[in-house]
Amino acid sequence: MDISTIAAAQTASTRATSQLTANFDTFLTLLTTQLRNQDPLAPLDTEKFTEQLVQFAGVEQSIQTNQHLEALLSLQSSSDNETALAMVGRVATVNSDAAALSDNAAQWTYTLGQDAANAEAQIYDAAGALVATLPAANTAGAHQFIWNGETADGARADRGTYRLVVVASDGEDQPIAADVNARGVVNAVSFANGAPEIEIAGLRFALDLVRRVDATN
Repeated sequence: MDISTIAAAQTASTRATSQLTANFDTFLTLLTTQLRNQDPLAPLDTEKFTEQLVQFAGVEQSIQTNQHLEALLSLQSSSDNETALAMVGRVATVNSDAAALSDNAAQWTYTLGQDAANAEAQIYDAAGALVATLPAANTAGAHQFIWNGETADGARADRGTYRLVVVASDGEDQPIAADVNARGVVNAVSFANGAPEIEIAGLRFALDLVRRVDATN
């Protein structure tokens, strides 16, 4: 839940509490008047009287429960903000195949579930065009992959967002899945979308995409 949603919920709860208080005061005024002017031969029904009081108490309890939940959500939001800010300057690995090519390079990690007979790294630009094909480590486990921005024709690729696809296969030419993650230094935190997002070379990632945070590169 983002900050704007929490604020709206808190406003609604405040209004509900104010309305309940006003209604309860009115209820007590009418009830007192009714008790004073009731017919002694036909007194107020005790069951109905009790039922009305229970209904008001139940509504009040529900509103108080919502207020407690809102407080917890606010604390969670503050915790997420602090977590995101603590990542600035650190190297984060995020669950995304998209990384930004900066002045130096674009970085990813990928994991193979088993040894592969063949493995290659394919780099695609934002338009989906293949710009480079490079050899990739083919042993089972996690590997770091750094692309220096050199394209297949030897030119220097423009700065921007690129995707990594690792194509691997076993000795029988059966495909082996590769889990790809982007990697880079967190240089900022954005709150533009209501929830904190880390920025790596201009790309924004939600906190639930973060898989690892390292102190250094």
